[in-house]
Amino acid sequence: MFVAGTAGHVDHGKSTLIEKLTGIDPDRLRAEKARGMTIELGFAWLELEDGSEVSIVDVPGHERFVKTMLMGAGGFDLALLIVAGDEGPMPQTREHLAILDLLEVSDGIVVITKSDLADSELIELIEIEISEILEGTSLEGSPMIAVSAETGIGLDDLRGMITDFARNKPARTINERPRLFIDRAFSVAGFGAVVTGTLDGGRLKVGDEVALLPSGETARIRGLQSHKSQIDIAVPGTRVAVSISGISHTEIERGEALIKRGQFDTTTVFDASLRSISDAKRPVKHNHHITLYGGTWEEPATVRLLSHDELKAGETGWAQINMSNPRPIIKGDRFVIRDSNDTLGGGVALVTNAPRHRRNDPSVIEHLQVLSEGRPEDVILHALGQLVVANCTQIAEATHMLISDVEAEVSKLTGTGDLIRLTADATALYMTRSNQDSLRVQVRDALTDYHNRYPLRRGMPRQELRNRLRLDSSGFDAIVDNIVNDGLMAQDGTTVRMAGHEVMFTSTQKQEADRFLDVLREHRYSPPAWNKIDAELLGALTDRREVVSAGPEVVFAAEVFDEMRDKIIDYCQVNDAVSINDVRELLGTSRKYSLALLEQLDRDNVTMRVGDMRVLR
Repeated sequence: MFVAGTAGHVDHGKSTLIEKLTGIDPDRLRAEKARGMTIELGFAWLELEDGSEVSIVDVPGHERFVKTMLMGAGGFDLALLIVAGDEGPMPQTREHLAILDLLEVSDGIVVITKSDLADSELIELIEIEISEILEGTSLEGSPMIAVSAETGIGLDDLRGMITDFARNKPARTINERPRLFIDRAFSVAGFGAVVTGTLDGGRLKVGDEVALLPSGETARIRGLQSHKSQIDIAVPGTRVAVSISGISHTEIERGEALIKRGQFDTTTVFDASLRSISDAKRPVKHNHHITLYGGTWEEPATVRLLSHDELKAGETGWAQINMSNPRPIIKGDRFVIRDSNDTLGGGVALVTNAPRHRRNDPSVIEHLQVLSEGRPEDVILHALGQLVVANCTQIAEATHMLISDVEAEVSKLTGTGDLIRLTADATALYMTRSNQDSLRVQVRDALTDYHNRYPLRRGMPRQELRNRLRLDSSGFDAIVDNIVNDGLMAQDGTTVRMAGHEVMFTSTQKQEADRFLDVLREHRYSPPAWNKIDAELLGALTDRREVVSAGPEVVFAAEVFDEMRDKIIDYCQVNDAVSINDVRELLGTSRKYSLALLEQLDRDNVTMRVGDMRVLR
């Protein structure tokens, strides 16, 4: 589907032209007919030769109704810039053109109306003047045609030009996240509440459960109509009337968005690129109070400039917009800002629900610049550079891209080797190649430093390494597994170490260890306190399982511990349970060693305590 819309100065013949093209009078209000001037948005449609239709939105041209024009212009695929042949470009011609430029409406036709009231020389001069004001805008180079609604001159050619645009315009992207900003709400007998607007994003169908934002009211679609014809499914780019149940039309306001339930959030704060129009009458200043226009809504807002103290005419910068009320804004939404009298500028939303930033922060500006100017793959790589490790859902949240688009781009980047897939589950984690290289250097340096400081330890505690890298548990585990799988690191229970790292005793340490082990073996079930040996050396012997530390100052030779364990297992198999006194008698040792032994067997899941007894697990 395709939406064309008018723009231009008051009384330049917009509505008359639409009526002659379509046979439909877009002025529906009694006051409009009485005054001969469009006040509200008007709607019509043009039937093409192939049976398809073009929706047409007619906007008011008077300066007092610019905000109404803004509510209609956001959904244009094609702009019909109307200029009267007996007057040429006027103030509202320029302001409407500036608005179309801010909204990046790039397809247009300049229609010079009332050509029957001007000679060919005047028409030629008007064309020259129009070309000059189009220069540097999104409509630069647009074709021009002179027509007359009175005589019919040029109307067939204009229909042909609109037809060509409609046929050659790429279809709007369908992402299954429909959003319809409401421009009218009314009631029809037998149908209840009806809302109208231009559908974007995804399809709506009869029976869909929908919601209105920001109010949060819920409803169900009873019927759909486009150009007075009943339809079952509405696609993006359609001017559609939606009959909904479960709500009264009096509860619905212009500017609300009709969406599928649960698909959009609202925000009051967003980061944006912001441009002041080239002929702005005053600069946009920091903390400037303005009115913000997007979709079919308007909101009081404050502009916090992040990169400038003020934006002079034609300048572009970065800003944070703080609105008085929430709206369902998403990345890529275009908006216009005005003060009480004039259009000042506009831009595009980049980050919704944005945190407050320090002004002139280079990292914030770099991030916004990538989001604004970068290709999708650049945006993802930049976001992952900051996230370090993330899944597609987390990347989508950080980039404000659709999850389907993120998944497609991530698949491409993984194929080219720019991204590394760390896990293979449904919520696979990814990291950039550069982050992988950087983290491997950090891990190598951390482990090398740890091995140098603690040469007798088997490895570095995993938690300590994770704290150094400042990663969450899932990201850390994935990175460790990745490095281990590549043979650069080894892990053992709760520790990690460089591949090839081994604990080596000096001759002095070996002698000390041998003496300690001889003492433990000599005293077997009642070994002396271990404080006569270096704690690091004792840790190394424990890691090698040459000794078993069973409690404070209780250390057994490993083979002696195993012997005692087997004796207790045999005893329990015969007697069902064992007490501390039983162990004392069985091993001929003291209560201190018997209790330490049993508690260690509990920790090893060999036994468990039941009252004052131990039983086998």
